[in-house]
Amino acid sequence: MALRDIAQRQAISQKYLWQVVNPLKTAGFLRSTRGAHGGYELALPPGRITIRDIVNTLEGSVSLVACVAEPDACERSVSCTAREAWSEIEHKLDEAMRAITLQDLLRRHKERERNGAASYVI
Repeated sequence: MALRDIAQRQAISQKYLWQVVNPLKTAGFLRSTRGAHGGYELALPPGRITIRDIVNTLEGSVSLVACVAEPDACERSVSCTAREAWSEIEHKLDEAMRAITLQDLLRRHKERERNGAASYVI
């Protein structure tokens, strides 16, 4: 699919979309084809690409508070009860993002379309 078509369908600028597409291509989730009928397509089956893959590629690892990923960020991190709770929350968020694939999003989108609900899809 051409970048301009994706941008138009998703109502976002091509410039912004390029900032999203380029790292996904570099990470191996997308491939591009040149030429008059060129564009972008998934390089892997949609069932193998998770929300976590996309977020980590575009944003880096998700850390809600610095001390969970970097215990040295806080001198109290070793004995901090709040850090334990944040760590548990991050673990559950990571599990949830690993559990949702692009295939799942596509299925949800098609269900919404069948039910007459407007929806955007990646």
